Amino acid sequence: MKHALPLLALLALTLPAAAQARPVSATLYPEGAMVTEEETFRPEGGRVLLALPSGADAGSLSFSLASGRVLESRLVEKNVPSPAMKALQNELEKVRAELSRVDAERESVSFERLFWADPPLNLEAKDRKALDRQAKETQSRLAALAERDANLEARRRELEQSARALEKRMEALGRGHESVQECALFLEGTEGGVSVRWTYFLPGASWQPRYRVAADEKAGKVRVAMDAVLRQSSGTDWKGVDIALSSSEDFRSVNPPSLPDWIIGEERPVMRSMNLMASKSMAAEGAVQGERRGAGMLWKLGAVDIPAEGSVTRPVASHELSASFVRLVRPAQDTRAWIAAALTDENMPLLPSGEAVFSVDGVESARGPLRLGPGSKDLFFGVDQLVTAKRQELPAKAGDEEKKGQRTRQWRQSMDIANGHGRQIAVRVEVAAPITRDPSMSVAVASSPKAAFEEESGRHVWRLDIPAGQSERIIHEVTVTEPEKTAEAKTGA
Repeated sequence: MKHALPLLALLALTLPAAAQARPVSATLYPEGAMVTEEETFRPEGGRVLLALPSGADAGSLSFSLASGRVLESRLVEKNVPSPAMKALQNELEKVRAELSRVDAERESVSFERLFWADPPLNLEAKDRKALDRQAKETQSRLAALAERDANLEARRRELEQSARALEKRMEALGRGHESVQECALFLEGTEGGVSVRWTYFLPGASWQPRYRVAADEKAGKVRVAMDAVLRQSSGTDWKGVDIALSSSEDFRSVNPPSLPDWIIGEERPVMRSMNLMASKSMAAEGAVQGERRGAGMLWKLGAVDIPAEGSVTRPVASHELSASFVRLVRPAQDTRAWIAAALTDENMPLLPSGEAVFSVDGVESARGPLRLGPGSKDLFFGVDQLVTAKRQELPAKAGDEEKKGQRTRQWRQSMDIANGHGRQIAVRVEVAAPITRDPSMSVAVASSPKAAFEEESGRHVWRLDIPAGQSERIIHEVTVTEPEKTAEAKTGA
């Protein structure tokens, strides 16, 4: 072990400089990228040296040769800044050098101003004209020096601002760009030149979808445009790299979630964790547009330039979907109405979740996440401020006398839905249906107009077509009957 470090140091001195290759292709995932580089070498003593970004996953590194084979590989990390970090450091050095020059010039101007503020007088008092000339020259020189000093001060502020901006950019690049990884390959059977291709996983490179979702109510269409925001953290600009985008999850999602225990007691069983997991897995599915590849989808963008700093946005895909539009109202929770599009196409695109800008008839209506996974049939476009709902509790009706040993409770409410548009609007009103955990209870529901009951979702639904500028009222009643002993026991509890 004592000889290991000297041997590595000797190896670093004897090996040729690491190849400054550029990526030829990269597959970007939502978290990370598989990057491939290629270069032709003339091995010295059967050895070649490859350079990798500091953040590259060394465990994912693989090689392929046009001829010969790899006998051994050795990986070391060197405290050498990445090309992007080196460029920023050089730029910062130039700015600081210019700052020093400006400071020196301002100091010189300061001495000149002191001199001209009290210049030596070698003239006799009787030579008034000479004194006047010297006074005017002094005034002129002081004014010029003041203007020059002001310009230098403005220049100094600009340079200080540039230095702070460069320092922030260096900080944004991160400490990972203060070093690089070098991999020495020991080859066999490579006479003359050899072409080497190496691939590695780069966690800091990724892509995210961004959407523009437009609703055209008159045409009954929803148009979805997907852009891709591309980033990479290799420390050098990518020029003309063959880019592909994958919808697959990151490589940490290997095993499925475990099933929770289902314990049945007096309470109604609720498998909340399973329901939550189902919603998450649906949102994480990839899109169907593009090329099916493995367990995900692939978009091939071709040659793309991606800078070491910032990001690049490229259009990827667009879809036009048939839809019918309604206003969704849930008066028990909110007085507002949501613009909903019920998608009617059989073959739906499966798009990865991402931030979206929603618009209705050319006017932006909302911003938020777009989730369109398997089985998704509804899209929401924010709030329609011209449709409102007003809910009011009503007194219980006087009914028949309660039967002996039973207790009856009643809830009554009115819901007024107003349409402020200049045209007829389709409105869907939803109210949660009551759930009883005691089999001795009975529930009776009456509504005007009559509601449809959706058993799968456990809700009562009204579908209304409200004319322009008008409103409609719904009266909804729920009556629960239960044994008196049960009611008293609950009250006592």
